[in-house]
Amino acid sequence: MNWQGALNERVLTGKRITVGFDGFVDTIVKPLRHAAAAGTPAVPFGTIREFGEFLIGKAEKSCSIELEPVARRLGGNLPYLSCAAGRLGADVSCLGMLGQPGRPDPVFAKMPCKLYPFAPPGQSTCLEFGDGKILLAADCAFSEDVWRLVDAAAGGRAEELLTSPDLLALVNWSELSFAHGLWERTLEAVRSYPPDRERYAFFDLCDVSRKAVEELEAVLRLMGRFSACRKTVLSLNENEARVIAEQLFPNVQALPGIAEKLCAGYGIDEVIIHTIRETYLLTGRGLARRHSDFVPAPKISTGAGDNFNGAFCFATVQGLGDEDRIAFANAAARFYITHGRAASLAELVE
Repeated sequence: MNWQGALNERVLTGKRITVGFDGFVDTIVKPLRHAAAAGTPAVPFGTIREFGEFLIGKAEKSCSIELEPVARRLGGNLPYLSCAAGRLGADVSCLGMLGQPGRPDPVFAKMPCKLYPFAPPGQSTCLEFGDGKILLAADCAFSEDVWRLVDAAAGGRAEELLTSPDLLALVNWSELSFAHGLWERTLEAVRSYPPDRERYAFFDLCDVSRKAVEELEAVLRLMGRFSACRKTVLSLNENEARVIAEQLFPNVQALPGIAEKLCAGYGIDEVIIHTIRETYLLTGRGLARRHSDFVPAPKISTGAGDNFNGAFCFATVQGLGDEDRIAFANAAARFYITHGRAASLAELVE
């Protein structure tokens, strides 16, 4: 049976997901290799490698690069993941940097979720290429106690929202200096209730290239501590998996081997590694793998990994098997990359 058949056998209501804690407004642009001229259209850089080689050629010279605006839209891991899961039919609550308390920024107004904004969104610029993106953003720091801001935004219900859903998704640890403290405070809340391993804690670290070994080990151990209360899932793209391996498992090259090290060394229940060519999911049941649905000419790539994660979270709370979860997530990511928006469940089934 495929994932369509598995979903047809389930009642797809009542599953709740809470997501925290980021939120950005993305300005998406394409760097141009050649600007438009009379009778000649502009030519964007096709790949990150092409762009990088161009920049290397300008070393000690400097240069100017024209940017072609593509869109100004919601950004960050939380909004993309939440939109994907919400469009599929999950009941999603978002505790994030989505605007002033009680007043979400208009860019997030159409999210199919319950919004609890505790701070204005960060600002980022996404350079789009055919094979990926380069994200430019500043850190978001707060002088106040962020937990107090989050709880106030939720009307004093932050602990309830974080401890009661079928799946709790904590995302974008690497880009928010306050994230680790909030994740620790969230664990305190979760541990104050009886363990429930039928529920999930899902983690997406985002690009960890700037993080020290000690920081990486600390957050991985933190996930292991969540495992005493929830079934834990760590989602990584290929870059994130290889950066972690370089720091912690320098002799391990194969992606399934990296997943094995993370599960065995830190007590994480499940590790999923998704690349543009293949997807791996390691659980206590073994290794599931399949070819990714590669799109050679994407309409958009910013947010593709988050749409994958949102669909994976949806499939997880619906109780799909390992192979079906990654097939479903790949289908959702392919739809997003091809159409430039998150899919509804009906559209994916069709």
